[in-house]
Parts: sequence; structure tokens; C-alpha cells
Amino acid sequence: MRPLAAITLLLAVSAAGAQAPRAYSYDFRLDPGGKKDQEVIHGTVRVSGSRARVDTDERDKGGDYLLVADGGRTVYVVHADKKTYEQHDADDFARVVGTALRAVGPVVKFSVRDVRLDTARLGAGAAVAGHRTERVQVRQHWRTSIRVMGFTKDDMTGSAVSEYWTDPTMPLMRNPLLDIISTSLLALAASDADFLAQGDAARAKLFRGSPLRADIRMTMGGDDGDGDTRLLYEVTSIRLGAVNEADLEVPKGFRRTSEHSFRM
Repeated sequence: MRPLAAITLLLAVSAAGAQAPRAYSYDFRLDPGGKKDQEVIHGTVRVSGSRARVDTDERDKGGDYLLVADGGRTVYVVHADKKTYEQHDADDFARVVGTALRAVGPVVKFSVRDVRLDTARLGAGAAVAGHRTERVQVRQHWRTSIRVMGFTKDDMTGSAVSEYWTDPTMPLMRNPLLDIISTSLLALAASDADFLAQGDAARAKLFRGSPLRADIRMTMGGDDGDGDTRLLYEVTSIRLGAVNEADLEVPKGFRRTSEHSFRM
């Protein structure tokens, strides 16, 4: 094997097996786009091993917070003021908007077709929070239809261009808040479980964990003209070191509830 090829292979294997430190925290900024008066969200994710906690600046106003368990597979929504909590599969939680759309199926029918999905590795990206990054892109195009009590609206086109900056040597714990808001941008297309699964699979092949930065631009077109939405997400700082383990657990005495609501 040539020396250069051997070095390239070694670096690839090292990156693939990279693990984030056991305990760390990271701050983030999330601009969800959409309405002009929608506020930018600032928050912190505290991680220890397979568990994490997500707080935002709304916590000072009595908002809820999220707990992540099982290495990112389970999400708890904690309603501190009510002393209750919800438990969700993390992927289901991220797709809750699509679940709600499918729930109105008996009255409203949505369909997604002509789906095209492409990915690209764009090489080295700008440094984020002091970390070197790799930049990747996912491009999606689709058509949607809606049928309501005999009324049909066809050929609503949609497209999304999502770019991510990641550090392969430090895959961050997933941030469920980014997951749920980015999925909601897909609007009617989020009603198609296969469409969402294809997007998840494409991202999983490009990077592991949560990105350091995301820039997601979505365009919806139809008879009423085009509408653009842009989500911007960035990790602003990362701190290594122990966190309070008790803060990552559901508080004792809290009751599990079946309600599905949270405010952050």
C-alpha cells in the first residue's frame, strides 16, 4: 500500500471511531425562521455519557426542558411547573408534526410524490466554536397534494437545501430541539414517514451526532406564489468537564403524563 493511501485510510478509520468526551456542555443559537416576530432561541445542552439535558433562555419564564437518554434514543419533556413529564422515542418526537398531520387523515389527505434526494460532501468548512469542520449538503425536491372534502390542490412544489458543518472527531449528542424545528420546516411533506426516513438516512451517511452548524433553506411554491423559510443553527461554545448528574434525571416525585405539549 502506498504511504499516502495508508495515511488516508488511517485518518478515515480514526474519524469513524471518534468519540466525544464523556462529559461536556455546549451552547447554541437557533433562528427558526418563519414569522418575522419569531424569537431566536438560545440554549445549552449538558451531556454526561449517554444522557443529556437541554435548557433554553425561556426556562427563566417557566418553560419546560428536555432530557435525552439512551444515547439519544429517548426524549423526556419535563414540565417543571406541573411536576410531570412525557416520554418519547427520540425519532418519533422529531417527527411529531408529521404525526399530527397524519392524524387528520380521515378528513384531510396529503400525498408526497416525485421525490428527489441528493447529497454532497463539500470539503473543509469554516471553524465553528473553535473546531475544524467538514461541510456537507442534502438537497430534497418533491411535490405535494392535499384533498379536503372533495377539494383538491395539486402540484405544490417544495425544495430544501440543508448544509451542515460537523467535526468527525467530536460527534455531539443530538439536540431534539433542532430535530423537531427542522422537521417542521418541511410542512406538508412531513406527513410522509418514508420521506422523513429517507432524509434521516441520508444525513446519517454524511455525519454522526448533532452538527456544529446548520443552514436549512426551504422553498414552497404553488398557485399563490413562492414562500421561503430559512433556519440557522450554530453551536457557539463547547466546554469540557463534569456536569451535575442529578440534573440529567427526571426529578423524583414527578408523574408521567400522556399529554403531548412543550414550551421552550
